[in-house]
Amino acid sequence: MPAANEKTTSARYVVLGAFCLAAMIAYMQRTAIGVVAGNIRSDFGLSTGAMGFVMSGYYWTYAFSQLPAGWLGQRFGSRWMLPACVALSSGCAAALAFSSSWVAMMLVWLLAGITIAGIFPCCVQSIVRWFPAQERAFPSGALGSSMSVGGAVSTALTGWLVKVLAESTWPGWRVAFVLYALPGLLWAAIFPWWFRERPAQVEAVASDQPQPAVAEFDDSPEWWTDSRTILICLQQFLRAAGYVFYATWFPSYLQATRGVSTAEAGLLTSLPLLGVVAGGAAGGWAIDRIDRWSGSRRVSRQLVGGLSHTVCGLLIFAAAPIQNATLAVSVISLGSLAFALGSATSYAVTMDLGGRRAATLFAVMNMCGNIGAALCPLAVGLLVPHIGWDAILWCFGGIYLGVACCWAFLDPTPRTVSA
Repeated sequence: MPAANEKTTSARYVVLGAFCLAAMIAYMQRTAIGVVAGNIRSDFGLSTGAMGFVMSGYYWTYAFSQLPAGWLGQRFGSRWMLPACVALSSGCAAALAFSSSWVAMMLVWLLAGITIAGIFPCCVQSIVRWFPAQERAFPSGALGSSMSVGGAVSTALTGWLVKVLAESTWPGWRVAFVLYALPGLLWAAIFPWWFRERPAQVEAVASDQPQPAVAEFDDSPEWWTDSRTILICLQQFLRAAGYVFYATWFPSYLQATRGVSTAEAGLLTSLPLLGVVAGGAAGGWAIDRIDRWSGSRRVSRQLVGGLSHTVCGLLIFAAAPIQNATLAVSVISLGSLAFALGSATSYAVTMDLGGRRAATLFAVMNMCGNIGAALCPLAVGLLVPHIGWDAILWCFGGIYLGVACCWAFLDPTPRTVSA
């Protein structure tokens, strides 16, 4: 039996590695457009507002496709739904490279938001099936870190391609999207041939592994109006609104309040994102250990989630009056590290309570998060002329404290669990 358990554990982490690779590919594709926005505007003669409309549209189609994508993942399983999403989103990336007009580009990018929507609900559903309840925070954190790694790789590689191919007849931004499509298509071709929905279906894994517990939301027809569902969605809305600030307005904030150059702002902006990369997997690992040690979801989910976001908010408040740009961003980066250490709790709680509905529950949560991500840049643009850039950072500190308040009331303990 120990040998069988070792095989099961190895198989789990092979599966997790495949999911993390899919997450990296997805974020390489979706992040690249922000790097080359200026080049695309120049090629198609777009205004800043028009380009912003294109980029914002992606978040809206992505958000409102979450629920149907989650249902499809739950209905047809990850073995076929997940590679279909990766292949279609990669096809959109390639099509973007060959767009001949800004209208075609906009339509392709809107479609990309739809096709990518099923990737993370499918991953979450499969983690429920492959990992026992006490080991789900680490894969959740690893997925989060993989997203940020994909974004970081895309940012660096896309910028390099644009620079190297500046004099080329085919612009570097088009080459980048073709390159980012290829690994996704290869991944989608390989994945369904070896992946199975459950460990017992894999020949090398023991067939007598215990099935995960069935969560109460499985049997609750009113799960979508449950107060915990509302709190899960609200905390994700706030978390995503806070996180997207780094990817949108943070460089402008640094230039306006600390007087740094564009190049310095870009470098400093990478620091909070690196904090997320470092904290995601480490936090997931720690949360699983806390869960085993305490035997309590209130401690490993609710307490960790509340404390991590409280610390994040307080560190942002502490950074606000610091005038030295490097020191201020270093303190903010410690806050993003604290945020990331507790990020796995939001994924893990959808698995704890969702059971067979985990993909759908996660999709609803992620939909709310992407609505927050879409509204945040607009809200900042409207608020800055009235309250100034200095007050904006205080607002974002308050957002993370709002997340902590959600966790204060969110009981993650399933009340009716059957084997």
